Amino acid sequence: MIDEMHIPQAEKLEQTVLGALLMEPGYLPEVVTELTPDSFYDPFNAKVYGVIRTMYDSGEQIDLFTVSQRCKRDKELVGENVVAKLSGYTMLVGSGAGVVAHARIVREKYLSRQMIAVATKVLGCIQEEGDISGIIDEFNAGMDRISMAIAGGRGAKHIGELLEESLRDAERRQVLAKEGKTPGVPTGLSRLDELTTGWHSGELIVLAARPGMGKTAFMLHSARAAAQAGYPPCIYSLEMSGTSIADRLLLSECNVDPDAYRSGRMDAEDWREVERATGELGKLPIYIDDNPVVSMRYIRSHAKVMKKRNKCGIIFIDYLQLADTTTDQRNRNREQEIAQASRQAKIIAKELDVPVVLLSQLSRKCEERGGAYKMPMLSDLRESGAIEQDADVVGFIFRPAYYGITEWPTSLGNVSTHEFGIINIAKQRNGGTEEVAFRHNYSMTRIVDYKLYDNVPKRDTPF
Repeated sequence: MIDEMHIPQAEKLEQTVLGALLMEPGYLPEVVTELTPDSFYDPFNAKVYGVIRTMYDSGEQIDLFTVSQRCKRDKELVGENVVAKLSGYTMLVGSGAGVVAHARIVREKYLSRQMIAVATKVLGCIQEEGDISGIIDEFNAGMDRISMAIAGGRGAKHIGELLEESLRDAERRQVLAKEGKTPGVPTGLSRLDELTTGWHSGELIVLAARPGMGKTAFMLHSARAAAQAGYPPCIYSLEMSGTSIADRLLLSECNVDPDAYRSGRMDAEDWREVERATGELGKLPIYIDDNPVVSMRYIRSHAKVMKKRNKCGIIFIDYLQLADTTTDQRNRNREQEIAQASRQAKIIAKELDVPVVLLSQLSRKCEERGGAYKMPMLSDLRESGAIEQDADVVGFIFRPAYYGITEWPTSLGNVSTHEFGIINIAKQRNGGTEEVAFRHNYSMTRIVDYKLYDNVPKRDTPF
């Protein structure tokens, strides 16, 4: 048995964590994902953290005074010199900069104590020569609790609680509908908003296409729409530089010939238009990370910080196959690596409670199909069927003119494919599928609604 002297604990770090949260409560969104009151070894610290958590959940102001006053009303803390103790905790830290790392150490000590407790209980059962199946059940139950704590799981919710949440969401959607607003994050296309009700928090949206179809252009169009609606987009560009993306956004905003802009042959009127567009775009909360070597782990950590600063309402990743998928595991093929990255993208969406729009390359299968029909299908998703499985929405971006197709059938007859594109929603977990048309300029810097978008039906068979 382990005596009290050797029980894993970090009492001083517990005090440091509490002191940092009292000084800089802005770190709470990250800390609450790491710690529960049970994570603390000292009963006083556990109680204080429980009070802080309750106040945080209620949206109350958190500082030394408010927390101390709330603690004084707690019967279990009667007799404790709360103010003096908590004041001492704040003196241990200069800032909250290291609070998340310290919280993780506190959590690790807690998990170690839990493992010791399980092992001790199982050992006692063995020494008492208890039923072996019962001992195994006891061990498995204990390890399940530890696994849930490691995963940060909150456990199962009663259906009544979930129904209440569902009704609150329904009421929110009703209010937005009356105001003529999209319940989710606007996509940038009217018909697409009607079909999907926008990009929704916790969902993974995969937009796939062959090279040259306009994946990045559509991403930037959607990101701009999100920013204008008050949802700050975080764009992780693994292919293009931040400056190149800024150029694309600028050209989508102003009426300047892209060739003139890129060649430097602009006149005074063009410059005035560029300056106007620069001023308008500069007001939007758009954040771009163009680090060329980025893993999903990096995106998760960076986006967490941005979310805490209210600078992340939706995430765009351009694109999946360029993400760093290196691991310490051996004998992993490319398909397994892409599957893991796709799964991590879904976890990011759920953990941060924001939509994650993941761009993906398609295989050449669609181009190898005979005849004029080159519309991508779910089976064309490159390198992993797990992408389709993880995604809540899968859309394929397609430009018929790219393949020399001059006309496209609609319910009102054939339409010209000049500056005509389609996003084919081939999978939607919570809605229907449909082909949504859009109009673009020749350089794919600007995308707008297509006037006949209501008349582009979903086809069951190729033509």
